[in-house]
Amino acid sequence: MTTMAFTPDDWLAELAGRSLHALPDLADQLVNEMWDDVYDPTGPVPKDDLWRSCHDNLGNMLQSLRGTVPSSAELLQTARATGTRRANQRCPLEWVLQAWHNGGQILWHDLAQRAGDDDAAGLRQLVRHTSDIWGVTERFSIEMAATYQQVERELLGGADRYLGEIIDALLDGRATEVEAEAIRALRLEGHGRFLIVVAEDAVPYRGTAAPLARMLEQHGIHSTWQLRAGLHVGVIPAAGTTPADVAAILRLPAAARIGLSPAFDRLSEARTGYRMATLAMATLPPHQPAAMTVDECLPDALLLSSPDLAQRLVTTTLGPLLQLPAPERDDLLHTIQAWVHGLGSSLRAAKTLYCHRNTVLNRLQRVRTLTGLDLADVSVWPQVMLALSALERNPDLR
Repeated sequence: MTTMAFTPDDWLAELAGRSLHALPDLADQLVNEMWDDVYDPTGPVPKDDLWRSCHDNLGNMLQSLRGTVPSSAELLQTARATGTRRANQRCPLEWVLQAWHNGGQILWHDLAQRAGDDDAAGLRQLVRHTSDIWGVTERFSIEMAATYQQVERELLGGADRYLGEIIDALLDGRATEVEAEAIRALRLEGHGRFLIVVAEDAVPYRGTAAPLARMLEQHGIHSTWQLRAGLHVGVIPAAGTTPADVAAILRLPAAARIGLSPAFDRLSEARTGYRMATLAMATLPPHQPAAMTVDECLPDALLLSSPDLAQRLVTTTLGPLLQLPAPERDDLLHTIQAWVHGLGSSLRAAKTLYCHRNTVLNRLQRVRTLTGLDLADVSVWPQVMLALSALERNPDLR
């Protein structure tokens, strides 16, 4: 059982008590942030269930900050209940963790607003309690996630549990502990070559990867699956097949986003394969079912794997251009994209943009003046297109 060592002082206890009076409004705010953005309205969690969970957990986190009865163990029971319920509902764990993250931000903003109502000294006092406030949020989140994962394991039984434990060991980097068992259980005898597939736990795959396994089995491809942190993770022998072959099978009937790793020869590479497959899946737009191998999306996967590098790439490549008013900025960005896609032809770019070729050339000169980029030089095109791709995936970089 998790213990909570935090003991608040009177000032923070009084501040948390004031936030408690606004608890229904805080729960409303959190649900509004999560619904139809993180939590799918067609998913397994009803909106009133989400609201009750947000209300109870926010309330108990504030009670923890107050240091009032009931005990810490009793307060954490809401987190455990949430983890149990969401696991049984087959709700992706990442959704629930995101709710906790957003909930922590909402608590912080509310406490900051109330502290600032007094004077600047109140805000300084709040800053001194930063680790205490976020520590409580983290402890509730950890308790929920641990319970979720325990229930998820209990939902598996017999052979499924055995195979799940083997896959978990591989993905956790413990291949040497289970190598002999894994080769036999995953049917890798004689070659050892395999690839990793990840698929969202979405209808019709909600709670089971059986439809995916059946599709592959119809083409003579064996697969072993494990539900892990809201994703179906499959290990597929790759002696006579390639990631592209598997993607082609899964692509046409795909009902969720699916990512595939390259093929590997050593079980110790399973963890890397899992990460690559997850990145490949993440390059696909939300709510647009498809199957993607990581080799098909290497530039985007690279950017996703390093957000800081993506930010730096955008800033150094396009920085001054992004400071322009939105209409001019967007015109120039579209012109850059049309120019490169048109292989440096002003006529092709003009046709794409429905403007005169002189307009294209004038805009390119404007880009060069602002950024120093000479787009007539094809050597800068890869960097420019990577920067545009990063912007497309994360408009906040603008």
